[in-house]
Amino acid sequence: MQLDVGLDVGVVGFGRAGAAVAVALADAGHRLAGVSVRSTAAAERASRWLPAAELLSAAELAARVDVLVLAVSDDALGPAAAAVAQPGGPGGPRPGTVVVHLSGRHGLGPLTPVVARGASRAAVHPIMSLAGLDPAADAGRLRGTTFGVTADPAAWPVARQLVDSVGGRTVEIAEEARTTYHAAIVLGANYLAALAGAAADLLTAVGLDDARAALAPLLRVSLDNALRDGDAATTGPVRRGDAGTVDAHLAALLAADPTVVPAYVTLARLAATRLEAADLLAAPAAAALRAVLDSAQGA
Repeated sequence: MQLDVGLDVGVVGFGRAGAAVAVALADAGHRLAGVSVRSTAAAERASRWLPAAELLSAAELAARVDVLVLAVSDDALGPAAAAVAQPGGPGGPRPGTVVVHLSGRHGLGPLTPVVARGASRAAVHPIMSLAGLDPAADAGRLRGTTFGVTADPAAWPVARQLVDSVGGRTVEIAEEARTTYHAAIVLGANYLAALAGAAADLLTAVGLDDARAALAPLLRVSLDNALRDGDAATTGPVRRGDAGTVDAHLAALLAADPTVVPAYVTLARLAATRLEAADLLAAPAAAALRAVLDSAQGA
């Protein structure tokens, strides 16, 4: 397989990640030979964004391409790889084919069935939130994005070429570290919407007409500061050691929306622990805060 020219690529699945990666690879000069999808809606979407790509079964597609991208859900990866491999059946990957998946959680294990057909494996996960409404816009977001990659030795040059070609940055993730890697990303990104939404709902309940607009500058600055300065960017009552304010917050939240209280307690405890470890919160103040939080948790 020549790495100085565009590769023949097939994509199984055309959801948010699959569509974004497929369009980005096509824009980068790779040849999108085909797409394999299960629903009429997905087939219509693929035909709109990749009109030259054929609609084929996964096994047929695997037999035609240099790189097969499995853009399916985490739980569907193993069955998809088994269907692609088709031991003893027609189609399936050729020796030297690279089979890639886009899951953050999984490493190479779910792709094991394709090894028997002479294929090599790679997990290539973009650390980016993809909206799914406009595959072209999502494809553009991949430029500058870091990709967490785990790969067989034979697949590494291809995985790196794919990431480089869409303007991404490759970092190697050990097989045994994939789940922790993915949990870290989920913790940092996927729950932001829930936190922002809960904050906005509480502000709306006390009379703000456009709570999201009011929060937007604060949240953007807070995130920028946290990414730049780490724990030192923490502000508010936990940073100041104001246990009385935290206690009052918990009482107010218990009356306004009890479902928010466990999240407040957990995040306040995490912040206090990190600040104390960084010598940004004195031990007596941290102890007073924990006493308030323990009381709330036991209520």
